[in-house]
Amino acid sequence: MIIDFNRTVAYICPGCGEVTYGEFSLFELSGGRGISVSCDCGKSALKIFCKGQNAYTISVGCQVCEKEHEYAVPVSELLHSHFMDFLCPELLMGLAFIGDKDKVEHAVEENNKYIKEILTTCGLEHSGKNGIAILKALDKIQLLSDEGGVRCECGANLIDLDVLENGIVLECCECGATAFFTADDIRQENFSDITEILIRKDSNK
Repeated sequence: MIIDFNRTVAYICPGCGEVTYGEFSLFELSGGRGISVSCDCGKSALKIFCKGQNAYTISVGCQVCEKEHEYAVPVSELLHSHFMDFLCPELLMGLAFIGDKDKVEHAVEENNKYIKEILTTCGLEHSGKNGIAILKALDKIQLLSDEGGVRCECGANLIDLDVLENGIVLECCECGATAFFTADDIRQENFSDITEILIRKDSNK
């Protein structure tokens, strides 16, 4: 029997929204060593490192909840499994996949379909790779609006919202002042900590 020690890894970069692929050999994990697969954008990396004698940890950032998730995997499973997937516990969306190349590529394709279904249901089918980030921002903006935390410098709190492929535009219905949050802004900034959005006429944010 021929044993294949090579594995393909794929994960969704929380920094740019793209799927990042990498290859590694299980021999690279011998002796307690670990590996890292970085996205070309330089904003994230999936890491596999030894944690104890009988387990490895897979660490990957999440664009959904802005956390670094860690998954404990027994050595035996990592050595013998031909496919593993790792989900965000909040949305049950696939964040990372490890295994045979064809199985990983198929899982990425199915995961993309699942994400597209979610976005289509929310009316965001045109937002592409930025969809999850925009969806997260919309939830936050709605929460702030319900609490009176979205307003214009002119004093008005009647704000129009428009979703674009690459971000969100907020516009004051009284004076026309706008604020534009790009998808990169949404991914890079901690939206969970925002307590107020104040639109200024001399600013795009």
